[in-house]
Amino acid sequence: MGYGVFRRYNMGLARNSIGQQFRRYLMASVQAVLPVCLSGVCGLSAPAIAAMAVSLLWLCTYNILYDKTHRASSPDYDNHMDIAFGIYLFGWLTALHALLSPVSPAAAAVAVGVTEAALAIIPLAEIAYYATYKVCVDDAGMAPLLNTYFSEAVEFVKSFGISRSVLALTAIALVLAGCIAANYAPAAGGMQWWQTLPVAALFLYFSIYIWKPRHGLFVRCGVISLYIDVRNYNRSLRRYRTGMAQRLAGLEVSLKGLAGSGLPASSAEDKGPHTIVMVIGESACRDYMSAFTEQPFDTTPWESEMKRDGEHFIFFKNAYSCAMQTVPSLERALTERNQYNGKDFSSSCSIVDIARKAGYTVRWFSNQSYIGINDTSVTLVANTSDTATWVKKVGGVQQFDTSLTGFLDDVDPARNNLVVLHLKGSHFNYINRYPESYARENHLHQGDDVECYRNSLHFTDHVLRQFFEKARQRLNLQAMVYFSDHGGIPDMRRAPRFLGFKMVRIPMWIYLSDEYQRLHPSVARTLKARRDAYFTNDLVYELMCGIMDVASNRYDETQSLASPKYRHTRDTLLTYDGRIRVKDDDLDSDKLHCKE
Repeated sequence: MGYGVFRRYNMGLARNSIGQQFRRYLMASVQAVLPVCLSGVCGLSAPAIAAMAVSLLWLCTYNILYDKTHRASSPDYDNHMDIAFGIYLFGWLTALHALLSPVSPAAAAVAVGVTEAALAIIPLAEIAYYATYKVCVDDAGMAPLLNTYFSEAVEFVKSFGISRSVLALTAIALVLAGCIAANYAPAAGGMQWWQTLPVAALFLYFSIYIWKPRHGLFVRCGVISLYIDVRNYNRSLRRYRTGMAQRLAGLEVSLKGLAGSGLPASSAEDKGPHTIVMVIGESACRDYMSAFTEQPFDTTPWESEMKRDGEHFIFFKNAYSCAMQTVPSLERALTERNQYNGKDFSSSCSIVDIARKAGYTVRWFSNQSYIGINDTSVTLVANTSDTATWVKKVGGVQQFDTSLTGFLDDVDPARNNLVVLHLKGSHFNYINRYPESYARENHLHQGDDVECYRNSLHFTDHVLRQFFEKARQRLNLQAMVYFSDHGGIPDMRRAPRFLGFKMVRIPMWIYLSDEYQRLHPSVARTLKARRDAYFTNDLVYELMCGIMDVASNRYDETQSLASPKYRHTRDTLLTYDGRIRVKDDDLDSDKLHCKE
């Protein structure tokens, strides 16, 4: 069976490779059946059949699902150790049962049954994932599993409805009960010592070979190695914190000023206290925003009105996200790292680093949940601010984005400030992103997901207006930037794979005050001339450097939309972590062309 799976999903192999693999699987199969043969247990007994079922799940699942996902682009691939693991797992499980059942049939049933159920749930979850998203789990699917916080996971489960959730829990309970029942066998005569010793030796051998922490078969299986890779990447993010001193030691920043005079960063105060606000949206797609695209009703009344003020507001109609999830998108947006320079996150400077070096006090206010010990890159950057504050939940309930407005009262208007406001925005579940009273007051109909999504954008528009008016009234607002981390397709369930350009078409606009335009005329002219330019949000770091009008050894002006040197065009920009070309976004076609 294992050899058949290998041949089916690795076509075009050389004859010597085929023969070598055949011998390996043959030897593995002989070893795996030895515990059954030595213990005298019938190969068709319930415990043996249960062990075989779990083993076949591991042997087949990842290979088949990977093939169904990638066959068109990959005729063969590294099948990891799933086949070998499945073969040896049968020997390990049957040996475990043979050793425990003579001591206590009940203990054997529980120990082996629980182990088999735990092992079976992993490939069964892979199958459920494929049934839901029509793709094999990959890094884009594994990352949210590790980066998602509890309340978001609860919301995701609730989105399936009570019936599906109960069905899933029932299925898990049935698998567990079935495995335990299958492994219960009444006590028999047991094995003789000359049987027990070799079975015990085989169990020890299988245990070492299968479960070694670094080089065992289990950790080299497809989905497990994927999990380990993503987990190790997340751990590497923590180096960002430990390497901060080294990054800042080599960081040079100077302010260009009125005539590009190269004023030292410490003289930022000479221009008088002012504030720049950067608002990070969540899951907002410009295709559903009236300020960018015609809608059944005005989903962005304030933004639509501000768009008519072309002297101060610049709306960019061709902005895209670089990824389809918050963490990989903002990891690039907030730092030097982007799709075009190949830099590592842990060694990259951030917008916060640049702003603080330029004399700004950085205040970070977020309505996203704080991740804590499993810090994401976004949390790591936020925590380098002078102060970083997360909205507290009340009674376990997520607060609305309007709760961020009050934090602006804590910002000192006598300082130069960079204020970052991170919204919950239009994150699924959309109906939870705005108060029911707001919907009633604004005569918003609460129907399907698309209507609720538009309502959430309407509420975000209201929140942006609050931010703008308060910052202008009390903080001498000079510039305000709004962009979303990624887009969304509200009439489709969230998926880790690329389902269309709505997932990456984002809103972006910039406000520039009269005072800012007087102090930075070149930047203002450049941005106004670029209303129709193409842009991906992993270049927000460079954009903010341009808006702060700095010169730095960690700032590439050729990637800044605010610089005359900006080099990117529709033909050169990428999305989906560099896999999709922006130029293939045809609003009248669903054709996608992956970058080779």
